[in-house]
Amino acid sequence: MMLKSEKSIKEYLQKLPDDTIIKYYLDVEYSPFPILVIEEYTRRFKKKTKNEIIKDLKYQSRLARKKTQELGKMAKRRKLVDDVTKQKSDEIINHAKKRGFEISQAISKKKANLTTKLKKTAKSGTVKKRISTKLKTSTQKHLEELEKLGELKKQGLLTAKEFQDIKKKILEKI
Repeated sequence: MMLKSEKSIKEYLQKLPDDTIIKYYLDVEYSPFPILVIEEYTRRFKKKTKNEIIKDLKYQSRLARKKTQELGKMAKRRKLVDDVTKQKSDEIINHAKKRGFEISQAISKKKANLTTKLKKTAKSGTVKKRISTKLKTSTQKHLEELEKLGELKKQGLLTAKEFQDIKKKILEKI
């Protein structure tokens, strides 16, 4: 297509897809008709004034210049992007290790506090009392079962062998 007039350029720009207009807008300084590209971009996306767009472009160019300077410094130091990435990764890993260590310290501190609390309650006898009362009740139950078992044997409902087997099982529980 041969571009002859401003009108034909505007028509051409209107037919372009959004991503192409964005590319042209980002590289507006290299386009043959920057004002027309800016106008088409604002019509489609931002509805900004030309001054606002120019301000944004200047800002973008400053950022690009700054990034170029950083890359130039890295090149002078012969530092590759991979080296920077490794350095950042190492920083993140070290931070994670430090944080993990702090968390483990906090957990062990809480564990120590719980242990001392348990020891205090055990010394006071509350835990021992609970255990001993449970044992006493279970032993009493078994003794009652043995008595009932003896009565069943006296009544002749159980043989001596059956009595001994059941008695053995009950005594194992005690």
